[in-house]
Amino acid sequence: MELAAQEGLPSGAILFLGSGSSYFLAQVAAILARKRGQRALALPSGEVMLDPKAAGTWDWVVGFSRSGRTSELIGAVEALSLPAWLLTTAQEGPKRELFQRVVLLDRAAEEAIVQTRSFSSALVYLLKALGGDGALDRLPERLSQGMGAIQEAVEGFPRGERYFLLGVGPAWGVAQEAALKLTETALVEAQAFHSLEFRHGPKSRVDEGAVVFLLKSHPLERPLAEELAGLGARVLELPGSEADLPLSLVHLQLFAHRLARERGLDPDRPRHLTYAVQL
Repeated sequence: MELAAQEGLPSGAILFLGSGSSYFLAQVAAILARKRGQRALALPSGEVMLDPKAAGTWDWVVGFSRSGRTSELIGAVEALSLPAWLLTTAQEGPKRELFQRVVLLDRAAEEAIVQTRSFSSALVYLLKALGGDGALDRLPERLSQGMGAIQEAVEGFPRGERYFLLGVGPAWGVAQEAALKLTETALVEAQAFHSLEFRHGPKSRVDEGAVVFLLKSHPLERPLAEELAGLGARVLELPGSEADLPLSLVHLQLFAHRLARERGLDPDRPRHLTYAVQL
């Protein structure tokens, strides 16, 4: 959090880019930036690499890449030729000269293929850099004092035939990351939706085999939770406010890890995946 206070993020219009988990961070960042009055958009790095003209006009590009080697991000930044920042956990990487500033989250570096600590650390950075209201000041204390309760809560999470992760605002990006964690580590059917979009089709998949995790941050999500429970789903509400999102994410990361272990899988090294995608 001290680093976020020191470095922050650039002012002006920002295009946030990332791939996979990093794209979900870009979505969180764009929403937070817009809430504080900046023009901002998140796009997949690969989309911009393939068609840079479709990205629009921006003052800055901010890219997320845990490894600092993601080919799509490097290709996109190279194609746009705009001033760029990079948030990464890697001290070294190719074509660093493309970036005017590198924010190094090296304490969040990890050996596992699956992003967990690096995503959580970048999330906290964004919430601090783009929020700045002091809501995260007690986060380290809350996390250290609450880990036992978090682990106990995760043990009681229900198992289902399919999982849905719902949220709005910044929680929407975190819901997508949690769905990816369940999919890639535990190899279960997990999908994320914007909470108020769920009634527009996906609701037809809800029955007694569905487990819904709702990262609740708006009163209009409460009727949705009641509606889905009435259809047979087991609905678990987790706090989705900016101050609570890091802790709620830890719950879902631990659940994905536990579910993978139960299924005899290595949650750190899912099949077919690599630490960094390089084309």
